[in-house]
Amino acid sequence: MATSVSELNKGITVVCLIGLILSYYAYVVETNKEHDEKYEAMCDISEHMSCSKAFMSPYGKGFGLVRHIFGEHSILNQPNSLGGMLFYCIVIALNVVNTVQATKMMLGLAVISNFASVYLAYILYFVLYDFCVICVSTYIVNFVNLFLINVKLRRQSAVPDVDKKLS
Repeated sequence: MATSVSELNKGITVVCLIGLILSYYAYVVETNKEHDEKYEAMCDISEHMSCSKAFMSPYGKGFGLVRHIFGEHSILNQPNSLGGMLFYCIVIALNVVNTVQATKMMLGLAVISNFASVYLAYILYFVLYDFCVICVSTYIVNFVNLFLINVKLRRQSAVPDVDKKLS
């Protein structure tokens, strides 16, 4: 049975809400750890399974790149989790608009988020030698989001122009 655009919209919204919750939790952990280095998050399971290690690394802000371009104390060097929260809110807003153009923008954002996920997964495993449950969960959310948005765009492109706004 084919999935309708309406069902895909619900799925995308749910996936984005999960991503938003994960990003918010990451932000809370990072903020608490910055204020109290003895703080231990629930996602800090062991020495090599630690979300705090990932969030507090140089790559936890500005993807580890912004500090090299604008400096460590630049206003642009923000926690990756803030970018994640912004990303998921934008995708939810575009999902509500529900036009082909909005879905194309969502797809572009989802592709970028997946490139960022691959980059951060590489850093996590090969540079930090860490496994972050929250990070990996976010990567999975981004992949599922990309899949659902791609299916939505195909469904929207398959219906006549009159129905594109109504679906």
